[in-house]
Amino acid sequence: MNKVTSKKTTYIVTSALFASIICLTILHIPVGGNNGYVHIGDAFIYLAATILPTNYAIAASAIGAGLADLSTGAAIWVIPTIIIKPILVLFFTSKSDKIINKRNIVASVVAGIVGLVLYMFAEGIIIGSFTSAFVMSLLGLLQPIGSFIVFIILGMALDKLDFKKRYFN
Repeated sequence: MNKVTSKKTTYIVTSALFASIICLTILHIPVGGNNGYVHIGDAFIYLAATILPTNYAIAASAIGAGLADLSTGAAIWVIPTIIIKPILVLFFTSKSDKIINKRNIVASVVAGIVGLVLYMFAEGIIIGSFTSAFVMSLLGLLQPIGSFIVFIILGMALDKLDFKKRYFN
């Protein structure tokens, strides 16, 4: 197998692994009365975005988070999720040797805010009231805060192990 095929295979397998982790990492804390829930899988979306090329991280985030919604009875959120989660990936960089760097720290904050606003907008459409969606979305602040903390902890641990240099260079 040549080096290009091997690298592509590594990216595909890693994307599938991230999609499954994102799907299965369900710290399922119900939020509001609309089948919404806090899903700490966003931390793994952030990790995928800092490790994989953008197109692979986008696929992992859409598939993993979409399947999480589908498998937890939150099917009404599948379409918004497969649109919103890939957008969060776009703020990160995978070009650095380190997962935790200034851009990715800022990106995790921005992604948390953008995700919260986009889900608030989607909820406003679904329930027909943007005022109610805004009030209920304030509870959703737990998700970006928790995801940020888990992302930083895991990213620092992987950086200490030189994970990206060892497996992706």
